[in-house]
Amino acid sequence: MRESATCVRWLVLLALGATSACTDDDGGGDATDAAGDDAMAETPPDATDDGPDETPPDATEDGGGETPAEAFEDGTGDVPAGTLSERYPGDLGLGGDPAVVWFEDFEEGSTAAIAARYDQVRDDGRWSLVADTPNGRGSALALRAGNGREAVDLYKQLPDHDEWYVRWYAKYQPGVHWHHSGLWIGGYNPATPWPNPQAGRRPEGDDRFSVAVEPVWNSPSLRFDFYNYWMRMHSWMETPVDDGTAYYGNALVHRNDFTVDEDSWVCLEMHVRLNPDPSSGAGAVLEVWKNDAPVASFTDTGPLGYWIRDKFCTAAADGRECTDYPAPFTEVLDLQYRSTTALRLNHFWPQNYITEGPEGTLAFDQMVVATARVGCMR
Repeated sequence: MRESATCVRWLVLLALGATSACTDDDGGGDATDAAGDDAMAETPPDATDDGPDETPPDATEDGGGETPAEAFEDGTGDVPAGTLSERYPGDLGLGGDPAVVWFEDFEEGSTAAIAARYDQVRDDGRWSLVADTPNGRGSALALRAGNGREAVDLYKQLPDHDEWYVRWYAKYQPGVHWHHSGLWIGGYNPATPWPNPQAGRRPEGDDRFSVAVEPVWNSPSLRFDFYNYWMRMHSWMETPVDDGTAYYGNALVHRNDFTVDEDSWVCLEMHVRLNPDPSSGAGAVLEVWKNDAPVASFTDTGPLGYWIRDKFCTAAADGRECTDYPAPFTEVLDLQYRSTTALRLNHFWPQNYITEGPEGTLAFDQMVVATARVGCMR
């Protein structure tokens, strides 16, 4: 990003409680630096170089009780009976369940064998299989980035779907300046065997969308949040301009207890249901769990919230980026991911991307993409 746009953006984000410094990269206000690069997407041969990407459940009317979103908001949501993890203790056999779209436990025996399963990989000798795993068995994949070597990732094009549950385990090294280090999923139309996030640009509705969970906020402790791109996202600018710098991933959770828990394995799961009617966000869902505890749920009925530039804040948000700027809770999050049913979920993209500071290691294990709730390992 151009330095002038970067620093203007930093001043805005500083006013909203940001913690990171303005740089000539993208001037963030968060642990990801609001990533002008949006990670290290490889540009396909016919793609244009736009700068940052140069390297390439509905509530039912039942007469009472809480909606799923309300249960998430007040913390009363329980792990539903019959999750995939309950049927397959220790994840043994889980990959063969008909509901599973993709299963990755990094037990192929070598990094070369793992890489062969993906459409694009970047490792440069910075992948390693490690014995430190969530359940103490087998191996996990550790990805090292930083110290001048920014990008390490693996990308998989998957069959088209309209709804996914995605569960994974992650372990973050303490004291690292994370940029984009987490799991991204989403859709391209047409589907592609490489990532092309187009940082700074809002999707049109018929081309792409992405949903990510990664470290975003530094204060009061390192916190996860969504970092999402879709056609109804908001800009960090008061008056957006179409110059490729106006739109970066939107954060939606803003909870101080959604912590990264560095140096410990954490189980995360997100749920995305695309809007069935391409003319509105009706029927769309976005949810996230941490260690099987509900963190946030958004549907077309709630929760109500308000926007502060590119941040959506609900009553459950207690991060200063929201609480320092209170406003009436008057609108639901518009989850119109798409304007055509030709755009569907079709890619899976774990990554570690660090642009500042020393090298940092992010480990992944037990990664599942499914059409039913997965849940943490039993």
